Amino acid sequence: MKTDRFPTMIFIRTWVVAGPAGVLLIAVALLQTSAPLLADDVSNARAMICTPVLVTRCTPDGECVSLPPWELNIPQFIEVDLENKMLRTTRSSGQDRSSPIEHLEREGELIFLQGVENGRAFSFVIAADTGMASIAVARDGLVVTVFGACTPAPASAGASAGEEDN
Repeated sequence: MKTDRFPTMIFIRTWVVAGPAGVLLIAVALLQTSAPLLADDVSNARAMICTPVLVTRCTPDGECVSLPPWELNIPQFIEVDLENKMLRTTRSSGQDRSSPIEHLEREGELIFLQGVENGRAFSFVIAADTGMASIAVARDGLVVTVFGACTPAPASAGASAGEEDN
């Protein structure tokens, strides 16, 4: 069997060699490969909340490492205000961070957000029908990629539902 087509086989082989201590590795591997990432339809959202799920940091020497978002100072939740073209941390984060969205475009079922600030360029691609997000942040000598999930912000969800009733 090719291990690139069956990634959990690597963990199973590790468990057989490592014994009962490998049980945690198997559990983590199965959760990551079998549980789909869930998000919401954000097609009519004026604002949404996005959360990072998988983060990878790469440098020019080809070194890439996947890390938990908090190790790269990525907020747990990001408010995406499409009406005012602004990204910001949530109040509960205790941080006061925001970045303007310079380019916002909808094409089919995709929402594109782009901007530049403090020597960094960011780009979001959000699937409107699922809320799944692919995000890249780049600066000189460093790229961070993020896969995440978005859901309509509470006020937006209420407004969207009210619009459908009219």
